[in-house]
Amino acid sequence: MAYLGTGRKHDLINLATELRLQVTEGLKVVELKQLITSAESYDEEFTKNLFKSIIDERMAVAAEKEAERQFELEKSRIEAGVSRNMTHANSSQEVTDQAKFDLSRILKKFNPKGDEIGLYLTVFERQLKFVNIPETNWIPYLIGSLPSEINQMIVKENEEDSKDYAKVKEMLLKRYRLTADRFRQLFVQHRKSAEITWKDYTFELKSNFEGWTTELNISTFEELKELIIADQIKRRTPSRV
Repeated sequence: MAYLGTGRKHDLINLATELRLQVTEGLKVVELKQLITSAESYDEEFTKNLFKSIIDERMAVAAEKEAERQFELEKSRIEAGVSRNMTHANSSQEVTDQAKFDLSRILKKFNPKGDEIGLYLTVFERQLKFVNIPETNWIPYLIGSLPSEINQMIVKENEEDSKDYAKVKEMLLKRYRLTADRFRQLFVQHRKSAEITWKDYTFELKSNFEGWTTELNISTFEELKELIIADQIKRRTPSRV
């Protein structure tokens, strides 16, 4: 019964509700515990696991909300800094080093071994648009978020092309675009981490699925149906067959 002391009163109420127990208004914590443990169908191991999942879900939601709050605060601070810089700059292309440093807090580094370049660039663009950075200023931020070997490849390009985000993006997509099977693996195996929101997780799943179907030129419902059925059969077929 000690495990019931690891959560909050609201967790106990949720637990009792999940167990289909009658929870009356005004019950105290000790009364809620008694209600749960004295139930005719009480199973300690099952109830303990259910209670843990309720607490874990509450904490995950709280962590997600806090991450979103911190992101919005950082976004607002960066927007204010960029706005001040643009007011005093002689050109709209001038951005202070401080603003670049601050922006690095919401821009993660690209990992060629684990990240899909199309999805990475989409998220990169969304984040810069969030803080109102004009596209003409995106290249310095992109350079700062890529590994040195990729930056060297960009520098070797025509000087004008290396300053054009659209052309650099096209080059990266051609060079690091994943295969259909790799997109499939990312879609099937993708799991939500505590660091990302459910909205971002959904976006990543959608991007991996679209990458998978796009690489295979899937354009009709029948083709999609055949693809999903074939994939299910493939994943459930023993390796020795």
